Amino acid sequence: MRNKDRKPGRSVPLCIVMFRYYFMLILLVGMMVGSALGKEQDTVDLTAYQWKNRLLIVFAPSEDAPIYQSFKELLKRLTQEIRDRDLLIFHVLETGEGGLAHLPLNKGQVLFLRKIFSILPGQLIVILIGKDGEVKLRGELPLELSEIFSVIDAMPMRQREMRERAK
Repeated sequence: MRNKDRKPGRSVPLCIVMFRYYFMLILLVGMMVGSALGKEQDTVDLTAYQWKNRLLIVFAPSEDAPIYQSFKELLKRLTQEIRDRDLLIFHVLETGEGGLAHLPLNKGQVLFLRKIFSILPGQLIVILIGKDGEVKLRGELPLELSEIFSVIDAMPMRQREMRERAK
């Protein structure tokens, strides 16, 4: 049937509509599978933790750095104090495996974090981010956890949390 013979308001034949539908469905599924199997994400969305957790991002050259090892042992001994302050700890290592608890960081994510916080190779840096997403402290290791806890405990949101928990 030619266009001039088609009645006004007449729709596209059903077989063409079905073809388009299946084509779009296959394209969509392909995109989903491709993104699931494709390149790993090379960014870290720190805003996902905003208003839920404070973040302590620890940058070190490697797991073997003695100052880093000492700091990591101190973190292990004070897990209750860390948990009480809703503090999550990211370990960002130039070499070796770092991450957040059981979530490892890939090389692209490590480079991304080092870039956005301007961390030079070989530096041992700790960055504290408040629940509001703002950097509250930046310091070089060795750094005492008591200093980090003091900064957190002085935050208005933390003081409100302590009052509410005391009730």
